[in-house]
Amino acid sequence: MKINTNKIKLISFSALLFFSIASMTFMSISKAHDHDHGASADTSWRFISLADWHWAEKYIMGDRFKEHKSAVEDNIATLKWMKRNFGGDLIILPGDSNSGHWDTPKFIKKFNKKLTAKQSILQAGKLCYDGMIDTFKRGGYSHLLMAVGDHEVGDNPWPVGSDVSKYQAEFRESFANAFNYSNDGSTFKYSDMIGSANSRPLGTKYQDTSYAYQHKNALFITMDVFHQEDYQTAIGEQGTVTGTVVGPHLTWFESVLVEARKDSSIKHIFVQSHLPVIYPVRKVSSSGMLIDNGMDNPFWQLMRKYQVDIYFAGEVHANTVTKDPKSNLLQIVTRGNFFTNFQTIDISDDKIEMTLYRHYGENVLDGNYRTTGILTVDKSKKETSIKASGGLALLEPKSRLLHFSFEEDYAQIDRPINGLKEKKSSSVIDGKHCDKTLANTGSFGDQYDALHCDIVIVPGKNGNAGQFSQGSRMAVFAMGPLQGKHAVAYELSFKTQSKANQILINTATIWGNRPKDFLNLYLDNGTATVAISDTKMLKAESIKLNDGKWHRIKVSMPHDNAKLSQLIIEIDGKVIATSLTKGDAQIKLNQSMRFTVGGKGYSSNALKTVPVKNFIGLIDDVSLWTL
Repeated sequence: MKINTNKIKLISFSALLFFSIASMTFMSISKAHDHDHGASADTSWRFISLADWHWAEKYIMGDRFKEHKSAVEDNIATLKWMKRNFGGDLIILPGDSNSGHWDTPKFIKKFNKKLTAKQSILQAGKLCYDGMIDTFKRGGYSHLLMAVGDHEVGDNPWPVGSDVSKYQAEFRESFANAFNYSNDGSTFKYSDMIGSANSRPLGTKYQDTSYAYQHKNALFITMDVFHQEDYQTAIGEQGTVTGTVVGPHLTWFESVLVEARKDSSIKHIFVQSHLPVIYPVRKVSSSGMLIDNGMDNPFWQLMRKYQVDIYFAGEVHANTVTKDPKSNLLQIVTRGNFFTNFQTIDISDDKIEMTLYRHYGENVLDGNYRTTGILTVDKSKKETSIKASGGLALLEPKSRLLHFSFEEDYAQIDRPINGLKEKKSSSVIDGKHCDKTLANTGSFGDQYDALHCDIVIVPGKNGNAGQFSQGSRMAVFAMGPLQGKHAVAYELSFKTQSKANQILINTATIWGNRPKDFLNLYLDNGTATVAISDTKMLKAESIKLNDGKWHRIKVSMPHDNAKLSQLIIEIDGKVIATSLTKGDAQIKLNQSMRFTVGGKGYSSNALKTVPVKNFIGLIDDVSLWTL
């Protein structure tokens, strides 16, 4: 294995100093037994977070495919390198180790066509999880705390009456047997009481997948948040399964938190599950499932009440850190994705110090990891201090997330975007390969830079602008932030003389071809038009805007759950009267979209039946807010 240790020199001096101290401290700690609760004030220890690893499917098919064997060897080599360079008592994995779909005829035909769906789930799960655990153990990490993700329960959606809905218990059984029970299946690994509270929610369907475990001076609570009433009843947008914690499961969760706050040996409380709670979060190639009702969910309210330090989540394959507005509780959502990202977390009695590492390049075996974020929680004084920077900087949810001024234009290779190197086809936008990026100066940062091609940067009304032609492409590779009922606003300036029905902003789905559930802005022969489907539109009653002069349009949802008729359209700073076509409707935004400017972008299939064309003219100062 070729590891380029010189790459570590790319870490900033301050980060190097931090890691030198942390490494020396870590090496001085003797290996404690898993159930050792003691940690004195002058010792520190480390764990690692690796959300959405997504690399365990290869263990199911074994040596049927030659690349599987080499991939396992590469994984072991990478883990050994991580252990040697970064250590760590344990690894937390907030869900999604594999692809799921073990119930489907397509998978069963490839795996073993003689199996029923139920048998396939159990047998595939055993091979998948046993193989994964063995790889991590051989790499130096024998202690894995893993939360159930949507892929561990078959992957969303969960249609009423389907096998993936029917066999939720079997998905959990194969997972829990591997991760949470002894090898002979007789003993649950995490059975120590937390004060007078049981370590798991006995008597519920989550008793083998939700549990609390104290390691040294920290309490880890791992939560299975995929709730189902029965396989014949839809309870959310994903079908029979939704993201929440209710009933006896929630009661147990509170009982653990109550006892933890009585125990002076517990200095920090960490909760991990798969789904983010606070919206918005950055997303890359994800269905973007969230906990129901966000911060109003009782699950979050309890974490706030009992002063949980960090809530770890995954699902969205991107990094976002958000502070609860009413407490010091942090939501930390991160990506693992084939070892392309991981975080080290150093723990002492009064400090939590996290560092985010990102891999640059094509192959993680080269060791080209760089520090891209630092976060410190200091509890040594009366008021807790939180300092964060880079990829772990705190996000202000109600802020301008996207802003493209056309002032900063880069070669994509010089300002790489997370995820693009994993799927080279993603650099193709509506049939054209694009290799340049326009900087996003909004709070979502460079993950939301806009990939583009054939846009000429020219002088505009205020600095530079983009000159668009029929062949121009400009789209954000990362997904969202539009999602569901959440209120957003966007704004841009433009100049055109075209009489066509042109796209200014496109937010249609990238998966499938359904022309609905978007919030698009067109200029139909100069008339500003907001569309939520191919038929439902709101037209501005104003002068024609294709007069060759600069104009500015802002479109706003006044609140969550708004209707099309309630949208506010402002043109050149004035609110404009509007009229509906084909009646009113609720705005419901598809969560699988990539924000596009001036064309169909990644969602060209969804707009095939919609009579709109690419924009021709100048565009400047494109912005998007969540409200």
